[in-house]
Order: sequence, then C-alpha cells, then structure tokens
Amino acid sequence: MKIQNMLLAGLMLVVLSGCVGVDVGSNLKGYRYLSSGDYDGGAERFRQIVQEKPDSAQANYFLGRFLLAQKKAAEALPYFEKAVQLLPDRVEYRFWLGVTLGELGRSDQERAQYEQTLALDENYVPAYIYLGHNLLKSRKYEEALVSYTRALELAPTSQTALYNRALIMHILDRTPEEKIAWLIYLKRYPSGALALRATDHLNRLGDFSYRNYQLGARRITLRKIYFRPFTAELRRNSFSSLDLVGEIVRNLEKPTLQIVVYQKNNIELARARAISIKKYLLEKFPELLGRVRISWFDVEETFTVKGEKVRTGESVRFFLTR
Repeated sequence: MKIQNMLLAGLMLVVLSGCVGVDVGSNLKGYRYLSSGDYDGGAERFRQIVQEKPDSAQANYFLGRFLLAQKKAAEALPYFEKAVQLLPDRVEYRFWLGVTLGELGRSDQERAQYEQTLALDENYVPAYIYLGHNLLKSRKYEEALVSYTRALELAPTSQTALYNRALIMHILDRTPEEKIAWLIYLKRYPSGALALRATDHLNRLGDFSYRNYQLGARRITLRKIYFRPFTAELRRNSFSSLDLVGEIVRNLEKPTLQIVVYQKNNIELARARAISIKKYLLEKFPELLGRVRISWFDVEETFTVKGEKVRTGESVRFFLTR
C-alpha cells in the first residue's frame, strides 16, 4: 500500500510539473547530454526544440546550459533570460542566469540573481557558494565569509567553500581561525593542487601537521608521520602517507628514496624511527628493496614563518636521489 501511494505521489508530481511547462522526457534528455559532456550534441538538439517550441522555458534553459558549457556566455544569455521570464520561480534557471552574467563580467547583476535565487530557496547551496565567489572577487570579505559559512552549514564537505573560508581568514589576518580552517580543509581534501596551497599556508603559520614533498616530477602533500610517544612504533594514521610515498617510488624506474629523521636531543630514537619507516615500506612494497636509504641527524630543519626562522623539534623528510 505504501509503495502504491509513493507511485501515485510520483505521478502527481509529473502531472503537476507538466502544468508549468516541464517536459519530463526532454528534461531527462537534457541532463543526459550534460552528464555525458556532449555539449555540441545537446546544443544542436535543443536548438531544434527551441525553434519548435520558442516559449518552452525548459528548452531555452538547456540550450543556455550547453552554450555556456561551450564558453559562449554572450550567446547563452538571452536563452537564460527567456527561461527566467517564462518561469521566474525556477531556482536553477535564475541561478544559471547569474552564472552567465558573472562570466560576462556583470558582477552586480550576477549578485542580484543569486540573491533572488536564495529568496526563492534559502537552502540552495550553489547560490551561496557562487554568491561567496562574487563577493570575494569584489573584496567584500566579511560578506563572502557569511555566504560560504551558510553553504557549509548546508553542505559541510563543499571543497570550494572550505578552501575559500580559510583563504578569507588569511586575508583578514584571523590567524587562529585560519589555522583551524586549513586543517579542516586538509583533513577532508589532503591531495591535489589546492591541498598543496593549503599546506603552504599552514606551514607559514608554523603548523607542520602536513608537509609538501617533491618526489620526482610530482609535488605531493603528506600528513605528518606520527609515532607512539617515546617509541619508534608507527601510528596507524601515518600509513596512508607512507603508502602514497611507496606507490610513487615503486612506479618510478630507478630513484632511491632517502628518509631523514630528526629527533631533538635523542639521536637513537631518530635512528629507530627511520628504521621503522623503512621496515614498513619494504614490507608493503618489497620491490623497493635496495632503493630505500635512511639517515638520522642532530641537525634540525629550519623554516621561515612570517619572516622569522622556526626550528622543529622532530621531523621526517623524504626525497629522491639517483
């Protein structure tokens, strides 16, 4: 009985949607073209539909989407405007009109469309994110932060909102909050170009929970290698970083991985920890036998943090040699 009721509810939704000019078949077809990346095919098909049904808001919207994807914002604009004119309460139509205006450099009009989108649906996450972008470009940092924060309340894993929140903290010199914001970002997104930048920001604040390393042609971000206190026993949260190092070196032809460990005033512990890392890597990647060398020194690393030299009490470094 419950399933029958759900089917009836779905049928009512389709019928009601049809009443406001939405063709379910065309809708599915439009999103199919978008998801497949066939923008040329989608533009050709929906240009035909617009010619046949010039007052179809849906057809105008999809044609605008395909033209925008082809980087033809000026050509896409009138189709989005027509779609919004025909169905002014459709949030996605109004949102994409804003995106198009932004591509054309019409910042104030872009912002107005996002604000109107949110007036229609206060939980529409893309509008908060793009409104944040718009405000950030306009150097309205506090307002942008409010927009990104709201986006994160609704979508806590939004990569763009997480990164730009931290960036605004940096711009506003809100250092304690900035540090937390970068750590939250890196915990969720520990790899990629933005992770490299986030780590550079974090290190400049004197936090080395993450480090960037150059391994061959790749520059990667690694979480700090952790050991159980006062021992050389690796903690499990270090395994993913070591696995990434092992995978990269394994896929390179001949370089030797150099591991350098420092522990202030305890060279024996530094030695034991270097051996522990090497042992883990060789057990996980036996093909690295003969390609891993370890060192332990009583000379600590020095970093520049806000123009001042900072020394670390312990560190693990990786680099490649021929």
